[in-house]
Amino acid sequence: MNLKFSFPSSCIASLLFITPLLCFTDASLAQTTALNTPRLQGMDNFRDLAGTDTAYTTAHNGVMKSGVFYRSNAITPVGNDLSIMEKLNIGTVIDLRTDAEIAGTPDTIPSGSSYHHIDIIGGKQSLVTLDLQNLTADQVNRGMQNTERSFVTDPRARLGFGDELRILANAESAAVFHCTAGKDRTGWTAAVLQSIAGVDSKDIMSNYLATNEYSGERINATVAKMPTAVQGAYRTILSVDKTWLEAGFDQVSQTYGSMDNYLKQGLGLDQATIYVLRGKMVRYLSLPGQENFKGNAASGANLLNALQGTALSGAYTNYNYYLQSAIDQGTLNGLEMRVGGQVYADAASYLLRQPSKMNDMLMPLTTGRGMKNGETAFWMQGLSNYLSTDSRNGFNSSNEYTGGTVFGLTHRFNQKLSVNGGLGYNYGNVNSNGGRVTTNSGFVTLGGNYAFKGLDNSGAWIRAQANIGYVNYQSERQLGNGFDTTNGNTSGAYYSGRAMAGWLFKANSFTIDPAVGIQVTSLHLGRVREKGSELSLNMSKFNKIQPSLIANVDINLNPLQSGEWRFIPGMNLGYERILSNASVNQYGSIYGVGVKQYSAFNSPNIYKAGAHLTAQRGQWSFNISADYYGAGLNSHGVNGMLGTTLNF
Repeated sequence: MNLKFSFPSSCIASLLFITPLLCFTDASLAQTTALNTPRLQGMDNFRDLAGTDTAYTTAHNGVMKSGVFYRSNAITPVGNDLSIMEKLNIGTVIDLRTDAEIAGTPDTIPSGSSYHHIDIIGGKQSLVTLDLQNLTADQVNRGMQNTERSFVTDPRARLGFGDELRILANAESAAVFHCTAGKDRTGWTAAVLQSIAGVDSKDIMSNYLATNEYSGERINATVAKMPTAVQGAYRTILSVDKTWLEAGFDQVSQTYGSMDNYLKQGLGLDQATIYVLRGKMVRYLSLPGQENFKGNAASGANLLNALQGTALSGAYTNYNYYLQSAIDQGTLNGLEMRVGGQVYADAASYLLRQPSKMNDMLMPLTTGRGMKNGETAFWMQGLSNYLSTDSRNGFNSSNEYTGGTVFGLTHRFNQKLSVNGGLGYNYGNVNSNGGRVTTNSGFVTLGGNYAFKGLDNSGAWIRAQANIGYVNYQSERQLGNGFDTTNGNTSGAYYSGRAMAGWLFKANSFTIDPAVGIQVTSLHLGRVREKGSELSLNMSKFNKIQPSLIANVDINLNPLQSGEWRFIPGMNLGYERILSNASVNQYGSIYGVGVKQYSAFNSPNIYKAGAHLTAQRGQWSFNISADYYGAGLNSHGVNGMLGTTLNF
């Protein structure tokens, strides 16, 4: 009896890793994910590409995602198979068979799925006729090894596999690819995909050989019906052997030198598509350097990690390309510092501290000392200050600049009482982590002074000052790494009050004026919804009340006369203790993933020291001052003020 058997010259499976980098699985990976892929009655070789019992681990501390890609034999559902596939959210079916194979056993695809036919081997190459009576298992193996090699070398096969992978990259939901038995053309596809994912070569081979277990019952039943003389060859054809897959990977090495070259030169894939496929298949449990990050850097890295679970991952996005590149390069390139929006926390910290600086500036102009009873003084004061906060582990440095002007009146009612009021404008600029926030603030200030023995006499005095301001707020962040620049804006308000008590000591040649008090500032900012980048943040509203204790000592020498001019030099020392948490935090989110950032400024202790000079001539006075402003060991700055007063 001369029996002949025809079998598809089709899909060989899992590529033995050619590049050591692709073969290596990070030993630090400690997580395994159990899989519960349903077994289907009509497709015995249907399974998740992620693994059989548990998800495969990958290089760089990754783990395969389940429910993304499935491999199968022909889609011939039985019973409730179809409804199960629909519950798996399979929206793409890729059929790798020839026209003749499809005509014999057409697919029945899940409702709503798109169907793609890619004939890998073509009609002329679809069958190899073998004389099974005289064919040995070794001869079958050699034939199948050659078939696997042809997947790498044959132009039609390379074109087909390239098209298949591009379709999978663009799939918006789960996808299944298959041939007739789900072992050769399907096996090669699975091996290539797992190579892209970075699955260990042993796991790739195990997945390839799992066909023998999944389809074992059907294989045994089929072989049992064949004549004894051909059962060995027939069983070999229906199964898979590791030498077949090894031959395919060996051919990749011979022809292209590496898997990466095969993907790009042989299949025509670009780097973005390779990264999209990897992003779809792999979840990295930790990102490069993440375990060593602190503070805002750690928070930013956590955000970048969590975004793997959003629509930005496994798609043609800047985020996916950046993340996969970072995995390959072993560094996040500093984006972990910029992505979380530290500048928003820095800006809030700045705005909370500004009213106290403003009250320090106004105090010499609003006491009513040196004025006549019933006299009014019109004054104008300009303010400029700069503060730099050094970087520390996990926090970038921050720089603050302020320019402002206040116009006001002080009226002395009598010997003991004076009141004041004014209108002012502040421009603020806060820079940190490639971000910038500019603030434009208009405010009103009202206050009064009362001295129990007279404003110009030694003795106790009390003072109260209140400020109400409106803030217009603009943000800009340059993220780098291909993410462009974000822009946002909001508005807000602040309310500030200061109450102080002091004692004026008058000596023969100087006066000393110590005082203590409390400063309370309440800041309210609206939401900031950034635009301009995939990583644009939605910043939450900000509300905080910040109380502080204030202590000041003002020392003035007696006036020095020079012609018609009188000069009054002096110096001042100050201390402020922030009673709430001096490190201000801000919350943002993107795609439902939250991030929390803290300000670079984090010291509750603020120190002030400076000198001032007042020059008087007739009804006019001119004043100038310069102060050192420091907080802890990391924040240092200067304040400068220049003003004039007209008494009338």
